Amino acid sequence: MSGLPLYEAFPALQKLPRVALGNFPTPVQKLTTLGHDSLWIKRDDVSSALYGGNKVRKLEFTLAEAIVTGKKKVVTMGGIGTNHGLATAVFCRYLGLGCRLLLFWQPVTEHVKRNLLLFIRYDAELHYYKTMLKTGFMFYTKERMARNAYFLYAGGSSPLGTVGFVNAAFELKSQIEKGDLPEPDYIVCALGSAGTMAGLWLGARLAGLKSTVVGVRVTDRSLGPVPIANEKSVHSLIKKTYTLMNSVTPLPHINYTIPAILHDYCGEGYGYPTGACLDAIETMKHNEQIQLEPTYTGKTFAAVCDMIQKKEYANKTILYWHTYNSVDLSEEEKKVSYHQLPENLQWVFTN
Repeated sequence: MSGLPLYEAFPALQKLPRVALGNFPTPVQKLTTLGHDSLWIKRDDVSSALYGGNKVRKLEFTLAEAIVTGKKKVVTMGGIGTNHGLATAVFCRYLGLGCRLLLFWQPVTEHVKRNLLLFIRYDAELHYYKTMLKTGFMFYTKERMARNAYFLYAGGSSPLGTVGFVNAAFELKSQIEKGDLPEPDYIVCALGSAGTMAGLWLGARLAGLKSTVVGVRVTDRSLGPVPIANEKSVHSLIKKTYTLMNSVTPLPHINYTIPAILHDYCGEGYGYPTGACLDAIETMKHNEQIQLEPTYTGKTFAAVCDMIQKKEYANKTILYWHTYNSVDLSEEEKKVSYHQLPENLQWVFTN
């Protein structure tokens, strides 16, 4: 699909850089085995045959900007098992761009090990800075000395990347109008770097949807004084994205309200599995044959599982926005060895 539903509403936004990477619209389907009459899933896990998940929508815009500005390499950051980093590596190689990943520690799981091997498989240059604070500091200081590099925020959640999820809300509206699903009362998504939630929140308002977008926080609220995943960070990204789009074409006025965020599902922190998260992963795999993971989607769906047990949601339509990649990369993973990792990352496999 070359055109976007967002362009139909605001044609001038085609001036923004974009390269088509995904297969859109992604399907919606009803989840029928979990005891709720109107529970749905948005299958962004099948957003691309190369690597699915929510990052594709953001990378269509950010990697296009890297190309049109003449950059040769993309520098971004995340945990040692970052899905965003892997998506960036996959699509950078596809587009002929270099990729440098600045990494910080997160709890080691099998998912983390798989992603580390896949970083190597997709030609990413890895630099491990250990802590989130130091990694962020280096991203904004020493790393900026790199020539011909495009610096991409963690999670791809720049205002430009967030436009991809503004479009996603318009895509959902089209599916509602076609009768693919009823208009959700609640759209539930993971809240990490904020781009998915901010884009859906803004897009829903601009598209005229009445749905309440609910973010499930999966990382720290803030890093010192810097907001990461809280009401302030989401509100800030919404406003910056609106300002960017409004600079291209006049947008209708919107009333800003406090974003709805569930803070009780993060557990010990980013990447730490919780009991509820692991239960949700098993429930979804056993009942619906859909794979979740412990960093983002397991925690988010744990919140959905709690929602559908409460009387206040019994007659509501709930849409879970599935942001994980479902493309099987196990054969690609087998083609590399942990010995190809930088020495200061091999401990993930040897400890």
